Amino acid sequence: MRDLKKSDRNRIEFDDPLSGTPLIVYYATPTTSQIRAYQQSSIQRKGNKVVMNSFDPAFKYGQEIITGIGEGCFGYDGVQISSDPSSPDYREDWKALLAESAADVVTLLARHVFDGLRASKDTLEIEGAMEDAVPFDGK
Repeated sequence: MRDLKKSDRNRIEFDDPLSGTPLIVYYATPTTSQIRAYQQSSIQRKGNKVVMNSFDPAFKYGQEIITGIGEGCFGYDGVQISSDPSSPDYREDWKALLAESAADVVTLLARHVFDGLRASKDTLEIEGAMEDAVPFDGK
């Protein structure tokens, strides 16, 4: 069930290939205006071409919605850091550290939150699509 009440403690867990450990990140429910701005900035027209811009919008809006990190998930110079002001491991600059050294986490969060919803293949209908179309293989 999707809870429609806005929250700044939505939780997501990623498998981190760099550390080999799971990473927990907390984020705020995005607003409609954030979703619109993210979508609009992800696709740009340059002359007669439509260009996908995936990093910049994901990085910008990921930083806007991230609200915390899981305890014990991140460290700096071998010392655990926290985003919780009541923790002895709290670092006020935790978000800046993530932006500088873990842009992959910030952008993956944004892509998951802003692009993650998919229609079930059983309910998606594409008008004009051919059922037995042969995939394009470039030949």
